[in-house]
Amino acid sequence: MKWRRENGQALPLIVALFLVLVLFVGLGIDLGFAYVTRAALSKAVDAACMAGIRNLPQGQAQALAIARSTFNANFATSGIGGRQAQSPTLTTTITQTLTGNLQLNITASVPINTFFLRVLPKWKTMNVAAKGQATRARVIMSLVLDRSGSMNGNGGAQALPPAVSSFIDFFDDILDQAAMVSFASHSRPFDVAMGRPFKVQIKNAANALVFNGGTFAQGGLTNGFAQIQTVPVLPNEDVVKVCVFFTDGLANIIQGQLNCGGAPTLRNFGGFDPPTTGVAFFDPATGNQLCTTTGGTPPCCAGVSTFRSAIDGTQKSFLRTNVTADAEYRAVQVANQMRANGITVYAIGLGNSINQTFLKQVANDPTLPGFVATGYDGEAVFAATAGQLQQAFDTIADKILLRITQ
Repeated sequence: MKWRRENGQALPLIVALFLVLVLFVGLGIDLGFAYVTRAALSKAVDAACMAGIRNLPQGQAQALAIARSTFNANFATSGIGGRQAQSPTLTTTITQTLTGNLQLNITASVPINTFFLRVLPKWKTMNVAAKGQATRARVIMSLVLDRSGSMNGNGGAQALPPAVSSFIDFFDDILDQAAMVSFASHSRPFDVAMGRPFKVQIKNAANALVFNGGTFAQGGLTNGFAQIQTVPVLPNEDVVKVCVFFTDGLANIIQGQLNCGGAPTLRNFGGFDPPTTGVAFFDPATGNQLCTTTGGTPPCCAGVSTFRSAIDGTQKSFLRTNVTADAEYRAVQVANQMRANGITVYAIGLGNSINQTFLKQVANDPTLPGFVATGYDGEAVFAATAGQLQQAFDTIADKILLRITQ
């Protein structure tokens, strides 16, 4: 019986295994680089989607240009280079959904050179792609602005109109709807009624504001709420309802039926200019000051020396501290009612004399002690000086834009 010699057969096997190992290592390296490239593409596409959708108010052509520029800037700094066969290809389109919202779709692809797989003719390059999508919900918004007399002494009267102008330009005259309400010793139902277009109208109304009187915050919020509620919304329509509340001082005026001279009479009463410790009484339709008192019976409302508190239902005297506490409480209750109806309230405070806790309660700011989430929670932003007011409004615009894009 003859034995076959098997010396030397291990070498071809080792060579074959080595080639297989090299192939798998090469495949891992090439696929790994493809994965890293796709991650960089995805990040750049997401950034482009957000930038483009946020700039739709500048027009679709400009929004798409900003999207492309943002993509190029982000992909260029991603560190991916040297292995690209050519520059990325970017496709951008804006479409309208069935509910009327605008949708930005971006697709990016780039061929990369392979290192190990290029031994196979069809795999000299590998195409890597990523997709992104951002939807711009329709905004229904009320601007509720303080025009009290204190705005004349802190620079707010000069700073508010340009801040409002910058803010309103973040939104779309065709897609969105907006209203403007202002308040002082009384609140008008609206300065600009809810509708579209709104940019020019709101800018003109802000420039025309006259600043005097007290701070009837509850009235401003109530009228802002009413404006939002005038807009019909279709079932399953993707909309964002927002109220932006601005003030430079304490809420210090309330409204109530007083039995003046034996006749039920609607009056606004509380703080007034120049600030003193007394309580003034105003015509609720015009804001004209009628009389003042310090804890006693007002001359313009005979027989009345107390008002019914909304806080606990008791009768309280006409003292500034009593009225201010009730004014803040009532304003917060209106804001709570807005949240219960799917409206997010944002608050902006100017100066160092404002009650920051009150504004955080109006917005249901997450930093508020004892915060309870509602799903429609806003934020409170503070500007210490009039020079910081535009930045505060722009910050709130960014918060809203973040909420309306996804």
